[in-house]
Amino acid sequence: MEYTVIHDEKIERFEVFESGQVAYLQYAEKDGVLEILHTIVPSPLEGRGIAQALTEAAARYALVKKMKIRPICSYAKMFFTRHAQYKELLLE
Repeated sequence: MEYTVIHDEKIERFEVFESGQVAYLQYAEKDGVLEILHTIVPSPLEGRGIAQALTEAAARYALVKKMKIRPICSYAKMFFTRHAQYKELLLE
């Protein structure tokens, strides 16, 4: 399923609103690095690919801004391990 991901730069979050709930990816920008801090998906929304949609949106944002990514949250670490196409974005 495809989700509409909203980027709220003021609070450094990517968000998906679904079934009256919000799932989000919280990040911080520091010295040209996008740190992915948390990926939060409410239990009723789990397993639908929302976390992946949020993380892909963050990766596209980093690519456009020519930033590196430092995955801090466990989901983001796993995502980037499984999706080698984003390897060049990762901070070494």
